[in-house]
Amino acid sequence: MLSSNDREQFALTVMEEVRRWPGVEMRPHPSPTTPGEDDGIEFRLFGRQIGHVHGDCSVHLAFTKALKAIVVGDRLAEPLSFAPTSGWASFSPETHADSQRAVWLLRLNYVRLRHQRLTPLAASTSELIRTHLAALGSVSPSSVALVQRPPTRNTPRHLPALEA
Repeated sequence: MLSSNDREQFALTVMEEVRRWPGVEMRPHPSPTTPGEDDGIEFRLFGRQIGHVHGDCSVHLAFTKALKAIVVGDRLAEPLSFAPTSGWASFSPETHADSQRAVWLLRLNYVRLRHQRLTPLAASTSELIRTHLAALGSVSPSSVALVQRPPTRNTPRHLPALEA
């Protein structure tokens, strides 16, 4: 179990790393149980949530169902208890050192979302994607292969409209 100092260090380590990634926006994550209150920080790319860190340091990730199945199968995360059939996965750290796994999981989803926005040629030549794939290493080759799979579209996915 994380002490309060470990929780703070965990959250700071994760936030400092993820906020450096190009295009990532950080914003308060609304509490699912108390309307009007915040319960952590969420990370977004192209208006879509990569994941969020709650006040207790649990990390929730918005994967596809296929990617979630691989990550859960590799025991890198667990299905989100209140949405087990969705693509959401959860990671609960036990030590400050678990921040590296949290960053890895968030990076995996970041690469997936970046890759979706590109044509197959652009994705294959993107230095940014190559850099992040290298950082993923060989923790879960099947999940990395899934995010590298060429998109079925020939044009990039449209960006969402800017909020007023």
